[in-house]
Amino acid sequence: MEDEEEEEGYVKVGTRFYRVTMRPSGAGGAVARRRRLHYLESCYLCKQSIACDRDVFMYKGDAAFCSEDCRDEQMDMDEALHAAARRHRLLQRAPASSSQAVTEAAASTRPPPVMRRRPTIANLAARNPPVAAS
Repeated sequence: MEDEEEEEGYVKVGTRFYRVTMRPSGAGGAVARRRRLHYLESCYLCKQSIACDRDVFMYKGDAAFCSEDCRDEQMDMDEALHAAARRHRLLQRAPASSSQAVTEAAASTRPPPVMRRRPTIANLAARNPPVAAS
């Protein structure tokens, strides 16, 4: 069997250079001209190609965006995810201090925080027992 070597080349995209490795394909040893996409070549959110003469908007180090709108949308989604994680942690801590929660609940008229969930088929089925056909 022949030695399969990888070909290396450099591709210029605008003023950015990326190292590209070509791998030999299975039959005949011909080099496949498939190149790996670099993270600056497409938008992290909408996957749209970022042209070499356009601005690249960065977020969290290695996430490139084609516009400020895409970057802001990703930032909003990340903030919502962090807020949901904070709420989840707060709800997880509440049962641990149950005696304190009981005294606080008796003292306040406000109900304890409840994480609302979307109804699922299982929840709806449990609420409405099946009716026997006659």
